[in-house]
Amino acid sequence: MMRRGQAAAAAGMLALVLAPQVASQFRPGLHAWLIDHWALTWDLAWREPWRVVLSPLVQPRPGLVGTEWLFALAVVPAFAVLWPARLMPLGFWGADAAGTWPTLLGLRVAAEWSSHAARLLGDPDAGSSAGLFGLALMAAWRLQRTPAAGVVAGIVIFAAGRLAIFHRVFDIEHALAVGTVTLLLWLTQGPPGRARARAAETAP
Repeated sequence: MMRRGQAAAAAGMLALVLAPQVASQFRPGLHAWLIDHWALTWDLAWREPWRVVLSPLVQPRPGLVGTEWLFALAVVPAFAVLWPARLMPLGFWGADAAGTWPTLLGLRVAAEWSSHAARLLGDPDAGSSAGLFGLALMAAWRLQRTPAAGVVAGIVIFAAGRLAIFHRVFDIEHALAVGTVTLLLWLTQGPPGRARARAAETAP
């Protein structure tokens, strides 16, 4: 059962992620404004640093994007139950940064000799997927050992498979976010499910 503080944390994060999608579904022109004022590029990151925080809250397309809103509705409450609420912003924006910044840096270096990379570097970067993948991995890590291992493996295979097939910029970002969060969790928490098993062993 979700406690009041957990429900409040989940509701707050869901509002941040879903409200711009819902609003742009019913208000034509809002999405273009959000992209202009919230989305991130390499150059804008240094002149308007607030975009680092806001860019994961606007989606690449207007309205409720694909199944991402369903993903958010599943992942955010699960995280709120399994982890302290104060770690939700760290997990979300940390995973987003782990995917976004290495990708932008790589494009910035490649843009010195590639016009294609230079064009991609100027495209606005936005979307909640990398942050939600981070929350999903963290939530999965706190499940019981067998389902934890299965869910984590599924997320890793999904991200790696999309990168291998499509090679899009956001596929790179997703793979980097998933890889970074997986490595950090393994180093700090042990294998998936170990923290849950350890807590069960030490319970009176």
